[in-house]
Amino acid sequence: MAVYHCSIKPISRSGGRSAVAAIAYRPGQRLVNERDGMVHDFTKKQGIEHTEIVLPEGSSAEWARDRSALWNAAEFAENRKDARVAREFEIALPHELSAEARLEAVRDFATDLVNRYGSAVDFAIHAPHVEGDIRNFHAHVMMTTRRVEDSGFSEKTYIERENKWLLGQGLPASDMQVRDLRRSWEGIANEHLAREGFDIRIDHRSHVDRGLEIIPTEHVGVHATQLQRQGVAVERGRLDEGSATRNAELIREKPEEVLSLIADEKSVFDRHDIARTLHRYLNEEPQVFQNAFASVMASPALVQLQSEGVDRETGEVTRARYSTRDMVSLESSMVERAQRMHAALQRGAGDTSARLSDEQRGAIAHITGRERIAAVVGFAGAGKSTMLAAAREAWERQGYRVHGAALSGKAAEGLEESSGIASRTLASWEMGWQNDRRPLGRCDVFVIDEAGMIGSRQLARFVGEAEARGAKIVLVGDHEQLQAIGAGAPFRAVAEETGYVELSDIRRQKVDWQREASVALATQKTAEALAAYRDNGSVHLEQDGEAARGAIIRDYLADMASNPQASRVVLAHRRADVKALNEGIRSTLQDWGKLAKGTEAGEVGMVTNDGMRSFACGDRIVFLKNNRELGVKNGMLGTVERIETPGDNLAPRLVARLDGADGKSVQVDLETYKAIDHGYATTIHKSQGATVDRAYVLASTTMDRHLTYVAMTRHRTDVQLYADAIAFAGRAAGQSSSQSPG
Repeated sequence: MAVYHCSIKPISRSGGRSAVAAIAYRPGQRLVNERDGMVHDFTKKQGIEHTEIVLPEGSSAEWARDRSALWNAAEFAENRKDARVAREFEIALPHELSAEARLEAVRDFATDLVNRYGSAVDFAIHAPHVEGDIRNFHAHVMMTTRRVEDSGFSEKTYIERENKWLLGQGLPASDMQVRDLRRSWEGIANEHLAREGFDIRIDHRSHVDRGLEIIPTEHVGVHATQLQRQGVAVERGRLDEGSATRNAELIREKPEEVLSLIADEKSVFDRHDIARTLHRYLNEEPQVFQNAFASVMASPALVQLQSEGVDRETGEVTRARYSTRDMVSLESSMVERAQRMHAALQRGAGDTSARLSDEQRGAIAHITGRERIAAVVGFAGAGKSTMLAAAREAWERQGYRVHGAALSGKAAEGLEESSGIASRTLASWEMGWQNDRRPLGRCDVFVIDEAGMIGSRQLARFVGEAEARGAKIVLVGDHEQLQAIGAGAPFRAVAEETGYVELSDIRRQKVDWQREASVALATQKTAEALAAYRDNGSVHLEQDGEAARGAIIRDYLADMASNPQASRVVLAHRRADVKALNEGIRSTLQDWGKLAKGTEAGEVGMVTNDGMRSFACGDRIVFLKNNRELGVKNGMLGTVERIETPGDNLAPRLVARLDGADGKSVQVDLETYKAIDHGYATTIHKSQGATVDRAYVLASTTMDRHLTYVAMTRHRTDVQLYADAIAFAGRAAGQSSSQSPG
């Protein structure tokens, strides 16, 4: 299971260290420390997944994107012999996350740092060493100690200031800042775990803060790792014999401590999860382990939710599922609150807009009714946003204040922009309530989007707050989010107890059998949906991965030539596939003379967040970050209309026409907004919320059922699925398999 680790430590000359030496190791580069002339060469280092420099939003300090210039400037900015020249955050990345999600999580954390402190951040993601723990994905995040400006560094960041100065300025002391940063990584990691469908959470609190007596293992640092690789025996994070013995005795006396540790990470778990947790707190003695395991399984705090069984159709063994008595009690209490709120009445919000379908009007009648809690479940493409926008109008006409919330910032902004409901993250709302800001009242309606992604404890707090304040709460989720079993499925528990309305009339797809396939995907009948696409000639098994990509490029370009007014996108899960598809499509267009090639023809090179990219008029682009001023959202697509080059060493500007009914044009200043890339192909993650006429999907063995659901429901008129026959040998489209595209 995912384990929390976020160590925050300064890099100081008093310890004989330099920022240049430290950063050379992290991305595996050769750098020269210009201050002392020392060469630091780590070019032979392996296992580096990604490196990136992040600057504050709106910063034009382009010089800082050069790693050598950045960290040598950091060294020269300090004169003291004991100066602190950098600050490093070493974070463990949940191995359950995809490579894409790991990168997004670290990038979100880096962005949080630079926007808090005005500093520059340089991060590197490291994969597990071949001889080590295969789950040991981690990131080194290096932050400058000074604010980065257009021509160099300025004053020290707040976290580097003395507490006396901080308190005098009304700012939190450094230890409070560190605690808040550790909490920030917890929130970011948990958000990405939830978005990828994992009922797993990490907790930044120490065992002592959580009221636990069990002795934790310690993280093994880079030096111990290097010694082990050199053949020196190193116990990787194991306990000394005395601690292990005390843990064994404690587990025998208080097995509920183990269950508490597991429940803080996963609401529902199995015997394997119990075994993995015990291995973290005991040494390798079989009898001690068996005794401890027996104690946990016999604990009265353990509740079995589902017995072990065998699926009669597939022969697959389903493991027994457990939770804790406290978790079951928590969810029961929340359901009781929901029952009371469902019985409590407000005045109704009245009639709604006639521009909606009968199903949408029925949904609005349900959620604007007099009950103080309501739930709505909708399939992808069923018009939830339109329905919520009309509901907001109805509530506001009756004098209610309507607020929105979601687990992630992206989802909260999406809720606000699509429905007009002012929205923030759940964490932001909770922080405000802790500080007695923005309390709810009887004239407030609180809408929570993506409710099925919220953990039991957090949702229970929001339901409790709404009940205590007399507010109304509306939970909105996807049909897939009703499928979890037992504890850990709070949205399902509330929806089933109080009743919910369903939006199942797919409005995005135009063909009946495709709409039926979308419903099948939404209800976990993935094999049935893929079989429908296969039977209609929309699944293509190619001889290998290169052939599959080639077929997509061929069909995509053929469609572009025959249907120039239509919108289309290529989708893949892996970033490497996305990059190869973008390069292949652009290269072919350039060979055909449809796209400029070379600077003389009008192609312009630009520095983006993902490195150097070349763009030309007619290029498809994707926006990778929300920006209110531009009016773009993460994952939005557009076409380059023209490129402006102002001269005087200023960055070029792109003028792009956005996809959509209004087709508005935006001017992208590459000095201030660099979150763009080629948009012929994009990741499935980035496509969530997008709608195009035609989609071309590259299947990979890394895709799961949820990703397949997203990828196969972006289109209006057509979607084609391509797969590497070798990779999917024995797993033809439509065949049920946990690792197939379904």
